[in-house]
Amino acid sequence: MWLHFQFIVVATALLSTTPKCHVSAFSPPSKIVCQTTSTSTSLLLSSFPEDTECSLILPTTPELTRRDAFTAAAKAIATSSGLILPQTSLAEALLPQVPTVQLGTLKITRTIQGQWQLAGGHGRISESQALENMKAHLDAGISTLDTADIYGPSELIVGKFVKSQPKQAIPCTKFCCFRYLEEINRDEVRLRIQKACERLQVSKLPLVAFFWGNYDVKKYIDVALWLAELKEEGLIQEIGATNFDLKRLKELKAAGVPLVSHQVQLSALDRRPVQSGMTDWCVENNISLIGFGTVASGILSNEYLNKGAPTPEEKNTASMRMYSNTAARFGPWSLVQELLQTMDGVAAEVRSSGRCPQCNISNIAQRYVLDTPGVASIIIGMRNQV
Repeated sequence: MWLHFQFIVVATALLSTTPKCHVSAFSPPSKIVCQTTSTSTSLLLSSFPEDTECSLILPTTPELTRRDAFTAAAKAIATSSGLILPQTSLAEALLPQVPTVQLGTLKITRTIQGQWQLAGGHGRISESQALENMKAHLDAGISTLDTADIYGPSELIVGKFVKSQPKQAIPCTKFCCFRYLEEINRDEVRLRIQKACERLQVSKLPLVAFFWGNYDVKKYIDVALWLAELKEEGLIQEIGATNFDLKRLKELKAAGVPLVSHQVQLSALDRRPVQSGMTDWCVENNISLIGFGTVASGILSNEYLNKGAPTPEEKNTASMRMYSNTAARFGPWSLVQELLQTMDGVAAEVRSSGRCPQCNISNIAQRYVLDTPGVASIIIGMRNQV
């Protein structure tokens, strides 16, 4: 139960001193204020008993983040006042929150960190930089990560990050079957899932999206049911599919495969899941869609507004080549420009309304997909911290 007293939390990190966190009472203000400078972070709080005052010495760190400051302040208050904090930490509650959605028993963020870029084909990236990027996006509230067993070292790198953030990071992966499909058996499925657990450094995979490369080999139902057996055993929390057509999705459902999600390409340039009736069927059967390609590797951004199509030199990543083909399927480049101009107009209206002063075309592209019926989340490729 929230109490009606106001306090200020001040966390100061001076280069020459040990960072300190101080909490003290002061007159009730009219609003909550959050302020960050190069040396301090302050936040006005409401919910603590009157006359609460305490201080806490934090371990010396090169830089004190807002999350660190809030967490330390919450612990200091709880220790000094005997207050029992809610299960969600105060730090989590005070930082900007990314909306979440439920997939069966699993809660994920509506925006997901995409880690396909770690598979190669996207330029050089260091492991340390990748881990820093994951942490930056986690600190911004995006706690769910998407990877796959075919993404080269991606699972291994994500696993290192998960180990460092075991209570926050949620790694979702894929079980992809391309070759030797007729030879896959129950033992291979178990072994591959166990190996994925090892790479991601978890005892149970939160979400496994199943992919099958050739429908002429009808074994996909058997394999999906073997995955369901591993769910019952506790090696998998929830099962999804990825890039199945509607006919085979219906077959999996009819066979009793407990699907909670289906990952598909979905954007303003690619509405095939909607046009095929897949979204309607998924809504009717409680299977949530997870969209990728939402901003089409930056084609759906201000970067290409009133400009020519990506040049051969710009098609220097696997994703840009893929989504350039998506744009070509959509229509001539002049039609893509009409779409970008329309989205830019919508973004301008949002900015002028004050709802989002920095709104841009990519924001509109993402909201367009998130507002599609049946869509739970979107995957955005994470290459940097911008």
